[in-house]
Amino acid sequence: MKKIIALDIGGKRIGVAVSDGLGMLAHPLTTLKWTGIKKLISDLQEIICEHEAETLVVGIPYTMKGGLSAKTKEVIKIFDKLQEALEINLVKIDERLTTKMAENVLHSVGKKPSRHRDKIDQIAAIYILQAYLDKL
Repeated sequence: MKKIIALDIGGKRIGVAVSDGLGMLAHPLTTLKWTGIKKLISDLQEIICEHEAETLVVGIPYTMKGGLSAKTKEVIKIFDKLQEALEINLVKIDERLTTKMAENVLHSVGKKPSRHRDKIDQIAAIYILQAYLDKL
């Protein structure tokens, strides 16, 4: 089975996670800096090729009531641009509370989330990917 990549898209960083070869478990991969859509597309093309990924899962930050905030609309625009540029199956998934869950993980191991923003983004991407894998 080919691998699946997941993204937690933030304003400054993008957390990236990857599935194992069996499509059962999500693992942290990297944190990309947001410098624009062209750089993101280039970075993702490299990651997709390196990991022979067949699907890219993008977390959509809906509001707690399931609505669209300014950030939600921004991430959907990025999703649409990725869909146009990348030759891969793209999937949207609700990512409400993944960042909060990631912060809780760091707290539980005695680390301050404010000092580990890149890790929070990767952990949030893991939650996004694991939710998708569990639905499969």
